[in-house]
Amino acid sequence: MKCTVIVTAFTAALMATPSFAQTSWKTNSSGLTVRLGKTRAELAAVNDGTFRLSVANGAAPKAVASSFLAQTNSGAVETWHLIQKDGLVGLGTRTGQLLINPQSGEWTLENPQGQTLIPLHGLGTAAETNSQNLKIELGWDKSRPVAVYGCGNGVSSLVQSNVTTKVANGIAVVPYYWAPSGYAALAVTADDNQPAYWRASTSGDSVTWIFPGSQADLYLMPAANLKEAAKALGHLTGYAPVPPLWAFGYMQSRWGWQDRAYIEDTLKRFQELHLPVDAFIYDFEWYTLFPDYGVPAQGNKVFPDFDWNSKLFPEPAKQIEDYKKQGVRFVGIRKPRLGQSDPLVMVRSNKWDLQANLQSYESRNLDFQNPDLSRWYNQRSSNLISAGIDGWWNDEGEASYTTYFYWNQTEAAAWSAYRPNQRLWTLNRAFSPGVQRLGAAAWTGDIDAKWSVLAETPASLLNWSLAGMPYSACDIGGFNDNPSPEMLTRWMQAGVFFPIMRTHSSVMSKPHFPWLFGTNALNALHAALELRYRLIPFYYSLGHEAFETGLPLMRPLVMEFPTDVLVANLTDEWMMGDALLVAPVLHPENERNVYLPAGNWFAFGTGTVLTGGRTIQTNAGLNDIPVYVRAGSILPLAPVVQHTSELPGGPLELQIYPGQDATFTLVEDDGNTFDYQKKQIRRTTFHWNDVKGMLTWKRDGKYSGKNVFEKMNVVLFQPQGRLETQHKLSSSGSLRLRK
Repeated sequence: MKCTVIVTAFTAALMATPSFAQTSWKTNSSGLTVRLGKTRAELAAVNDGTFRLSVANGAAPKAVASSFLAQTNSGAVETWHLIQKDGLVGLGTRTGQLLINPQSGEWTLENPQGQTLIPLHGLGTAAETNSQNLKIELGWDKSRPVAVYGCGNGVSSLVQSNVTTKVANGIAVVPYYWAPSGYAALAVTADDNQPAYWRASTSGDSVTWIFPGSQADLYLMPAANLKEAAKALGHLTGYAPVPPLWAFGYMQSRWGWQDRAYIEDTLKRFQELHLPVDAFIYDFEWYTLFPDYGVPAQGNKVFPDFDWNSKLFPEPAKQIEDYKKQGVRFVGIRKPRLGQSDPLVMVRSNKWDLQANLQSYESRNLDFQNPDLSRWYNQRSSNLISAGIDGWWNDEGEASYTTYFYWNQTEAAAWSAYRPNQRLWTLNRAFSPGVQRLGAAAWTGDIDAKWSVLAETPASLLNWSLAGMPYSACDIGGFNDNPSPEMLTRWMQAGVFFPIMRTHSSVMSKPHFPWLFGTNALNALHAALELRYRLIPFYYSLGHEAFETGLPLMRPLVMEFPTDVLVANLTDEWMMGDALLVAPVLHPENERNVYLPAGNWFAFGTGTVLTGGRTIQTNAGLNDIPVYVRAGSILPLAPVVQHTSELPGGPLELQIYPGQDATFTLVEDDGNTFDYQKKQIRRTTFHWNDVKGMLTWKRDGKYSGKNVFEKMNVVLFQPQGRLETQHKLSSSGSLRLRK
């Protein structure tokens, strides 16, 4: 018989309890421990803004090392003070207080003002005959339904009420949520590959976290809103490094690149049509003449796991360098397995595989968590990396919950060895918490070319933003089947405002090259790509904000307008940063409704002012994307370039949308190395004083490469017309634009 730890919900108020003896609890360096019969609990202050509640049966609880957590969170770094009140003892920090009754085990989480975030409830033990799981049950405010944010995708809404933690094809559900009562929770088990999950009670008065294994660690972050929750989660699991600059451009992917001439003809076509592009992404064909799906479990003698397909890349290093000079990077697909039989025998004899008993390609999966396997894998990959590959596209890594994490960790080690100080960029079909700090992005898997899938895609990407993955993408146009010209156009227009903009299609589908879908679509796709490239200075600066704060680039409106009940579950429009509201057409009709939160809004690129707090109807022709800018915003835009290597390409266009004071910090660096983390960076902070009609700016930072902007065109949008003036972008200055 196993004893299971259960934290039970109490609905009655705590009655006064007699004074208790200190022998039932004691302090330690990070907090305090409490003994309750066979159950032991530890309350700890982990970092700036986070508590840890650990529970164990018959053993001393302790923080479990986890791939979910940044190394900076391995010890106690938060300043805390001991609290004793009303029969409770606990920890207080600047963000809240975690308290427990050492006699009864009842515990609660409060904000700094003493307001309840998690209602008081009891901690005890009960026997379960068929369970080896630990459970922590959190009390819930009965006046509200159980509805939380940030668990990941696999659902079509932002608000979620029951989840099962998992990774699958384009699905990543994480053991995390933010509750509107004002806290976030991340669960850690003894084994990351058996993650915790939660269930809401039928009565609606509690949420139960189930922890497979012998350890239950619940990280609790007081957070009044989703922005505070994102910052706390980023601090706990690690901030996403800024991707290389080219990753903010457009990426053309497909399965079915035919040969060298086909690649070069495609690149020439992009150039002739002046279609911006920064990367070609290659499927199986870059390294093998045939996919490995038909390779038996024992492997194939000649399968080229670490080689090149000479039909496409007879001179890989020379070709990659030549394409790079033309502004196009190389990203190649990788699978988490081997196909060649001899290395596979060696790997299995060393037990470096996942020991899967499957008669399929999945039986050849590698265990990237094994450090010996990782070293061997990177040695075998050295010739590929040395040839100039710029990033990896990691596919089908859902063999375990943490495969993508350890796969990316392996690739990061190789990058450090063979491409020192160069930023790693990978695209993955799912993720687990923490993988973002390795330079990983994620995409939503093998989706269909359907209007319904396009309409659902923003919800997935927004849910990932809230779950700690700031860089997300989809197969624009759908992977399976063929989109119509209108569908591809609308999908691409939405993709302008996704963190990663990438088209993809299967070998059986028409390539999503813009010129293959007719003149009208080509013109609209051309305009969409040019808009994407104009927005890169804005997006790149948001990338630096994400690295410094944990705030995602793509945000649901509820993150920016937390008190507006009409946006609580809105997914067909979203924010980029705190300035741009995007409402692309996601269905076959040109008309759509757009909700504008309270305040004034400008139609993007115009002086047309719209009053918020209402729903408007817009008719968007094939060339039009409904985009609105919050009054009191500054947007930095680049000139149109063919690829990011051409930046700056001319003066910066600094757009000012008045109505309120505004501030924006433009961040520039070399776009390729980690020197930005060593203060090799340039920040120019612009401030708009709306009353005085005055723009001021001040620069700091040491970076001064050739890609920085030296001139700017300042554009002030007003109902009476557009006011434009040119100015040198000096280290500091001021400019009066109106009296």
